[in-house]
Amino acid sequence: MFNKNTDPTFFDGEWNFEKTERAVIGLCKILDRYAHKLTLDDLKSDSRCSRIPDLSLERVQEVIADIETKLWRGAKPLENEVIYHTGPHHDDIMLGIMPFINRQLRTPSNQVHFAIMTSGYHSVTDAFLLQALVDTLGFLRRGLIQMVNYPDFFEQGYRFKQEKDIHHYLDNVARRNPVEMRRGFCHRILRDAVGLWQLKSVKEVETCFETEIRNLQEGQPNSQEINQLKGDIREFEEELVWAYAGTALDHIHHLRLGFYGHEDDFPNRERDVEPILKQLRELRPTVITVAIDSEGQGPNTHYKVMQSIAEALRLWNEEADLKNLKVFGYRNVWSTFHPAEANVYVPVSLNAFAVFEKAFKDSYLTQVKAEFPNPDFDGPFSELAEQIWVKQLKDIQLVLGKDFFYENAHPLIRATHGLIFLKQMDVIEFLALADEMKQRV
Repeated sequence: MFNKNTDPTFFDGEWNFEKTERAVIGLCKILDRYAHKLTLDDLKSDSRCSRIPDLSLERVQEVIADIETKLWRGAKPLENEVIYHTGPHHDDIMLGIMPFINRQLRTPSNQVHFAIMTSGYHSVTDAFLLQALVDTLGFLRRGLIQMVNYPDFFEQGYRFKQEKDIHHYLDNVARRNPVEMRRGFCHRILRDAVGLWQLKSVKEVETCFETEIRNLQEGQPNSQEINQLKGDIREFEEELVWAYAGTALDHIHHLRLGFYGHEDDFPNRERDVEPILKQLRELRPTVITVAIDSEGQGPNTHYKVMQSIAEALRLWNEEADLKNLKVFGYRNVWSTFHPAEANVYVPVSLNAFAVFEKAFKDSYLTQVKAEFPNPDFDGPFSELAEQIWVKQLKDIQLVLGKDFFYENAHPLIRATHGLIFLKQMDVIEFLALADEMKQRV
């Protein structure tokens, strides 16, 4: 036997087409051979493929056809949709599906919203925040943050012009001016700090910052305000990423679900589910994306957010007709779909890789040198995501052949150098998946 695999997936329960697809793709990888070059003897000699009902080379052709269908499904643009992208943490959406989203954002008929479910303050180190406060105080004292001179700034002016901070920052990304990028970032730090501590003058800002800088240098426990400021930094990073394509602030929603930091108390309908349900009722999305990770498969926040979204959809389904709602499950750097498990393959071009990598490094300042990267990879999360997309394409090239891509009549397929795997479901299928994952816990 070529394959000694004893995975119960293949030997328990009834056989289905997903098992056929898994078996054929697995054999291609074991033999490092294109699907169209497999022989009937290859199939019969493999412990998994030999179990395929009515085994013949026609079964291989069926797998090839299905894989091609998944690819064309991912190449088809979404139009005239209200799209609600959800992420457990800031950067999860980007790391999972940014190339998928960028094509949606270029289509004016789509309304695209982003909902980040938790604060994410755990991802901001004390050292990062300390430097941010030092830099902000330095710009302020050098007279380079002029907004504090407006008469109403400390009463209400600090709440406005967040869009201007983003524009200032991204303008200077284009100009390759890191000092002005940093100044734009520090503008937002100052606005958030004034609101958090209710500061009423430049002198109060200086005193507050000096105190917090000293506390951070001495390793004092973070106050509630400091954790909030860390969360505000993550929110600014998320706004920067989607502003690359012109997304307005009122289409980026920071829900800050209450279970974050209180994981022992979950689920709580009023605290964790109702905010999502309220937004679903208001926006009435026709497409929703959800990070699909089992408990223990990635950060537990991913699983808890998925279950909160599932419960909100369950309640919304009781009062609205959701039969046409499309749910796309995605994964990112913590786990991946098997090609047979996914039913949508999104092509990723080198152009998309370039935009993705630059946007990550310019926007997610707290994550470029993350303290807790994936245990299998030591580097920026963006590079790990790219490696996953490249590997996923390599697996599919074994089935379709490399020439399918470079000789294809469609320019998007010819330009493909990576693939994102998605699992498209209707509401009932998604709720069933969420229930199944809950039973495994």
